[in-house]
Amino acid sequence: MRLFSKKSAAPDETLEALRGEYQNYRRRTAAQLERAEADGMKKAVLALLPVYDDLARALDAPCTDEAYYHGVELLMQKLLARLGVVPMDSLGKCFNPDYHEAVEHVEDPARRQDEIVQVIQTGFTMDEMVIRHAKVVVAN
Repeated sequence: MRLFSKKSAAPDETLEALRGEYQNYRRRTAAQLERAEADGMKKAVLALLPVYDDLARALDAPCTDEAYYHGVELLMQKLLARLGVVPMDSLGKCFNPDYHEAVEHVEDPARRQDEIVQVIQTGFTMDEMVIRHAKVVVAN
């Protein structure tokens, strides 16, 4: 930007132009920082999701130790909750391609059209945005 033209601008006009440029710069920088923070948070959460999956498999394994189960459940709840990550509750819901990825289709006359009958991998949302689609089995 040219601050001075051939016609000399009044100092007040130049000062206002500089002030406007600085405000625009601050706004752009703040928006870039917000995007970078959100992207970094999403990458960190995506790195933690395999740990969540492993803990879910640990709960599925047969074990008679109640303290073990309770500890793993608490760990799973706290692992992502503080980051604002929420697991999707997909079982029994209607298939929605915005939230689900169908990996299998089964015919079952006892089920509704497009009903999710099994969740293969849990999906997650963060701040109302899908960060991992749920992998599901869909009926009919």
